[in-house]
Amino acid sequence: MRENLESSRVPTFLIHELPKSFGESCLTYGFIVFYRFQLMTPEQAGKAKEFWDEFGKGNWPDHLKIIGDYKYAWGSDWSGFLLLETEDPQSFFEFWPIFRDKTRWYIENTRTIIAIKRDAKDWM
Repeated sequence: MRENLESSRVPTFLIHELPKSFGESCLTYGFIVFYRFQLMTPEQAGKAKEFWDEFGKGNWPDHLKIIGDYKYAWGSDWSGFLLLETEDPQSFFEFWPIFRDKTRWYIENTRTIIAIKRDAKDWM
């Protein structure tokens, strides 16, 4: 499976840290996507909420799970963040530019943190 990851378009920084005993187990990738809203009128904010509600119903990829949509990110200058998970990181990398293009009118900026989920037994 290591070879499959290396030949895909997954960024190399996600591959090089995999343990040698990686085997054929399935990895879960986590994405924390911080976002900052642009200043909007109440009407624009309503349209943005409508867009988000509709987009989530029909256009969100099935294999990219929204674990949480957090309204605030206290202690930072971000408006909130999404917590996403997938076993196919390529799905995120293919979907994200499309999503960003559709939300650019009301999302000023984003920052993404990517991680590989581990089992509790692997912590130490």
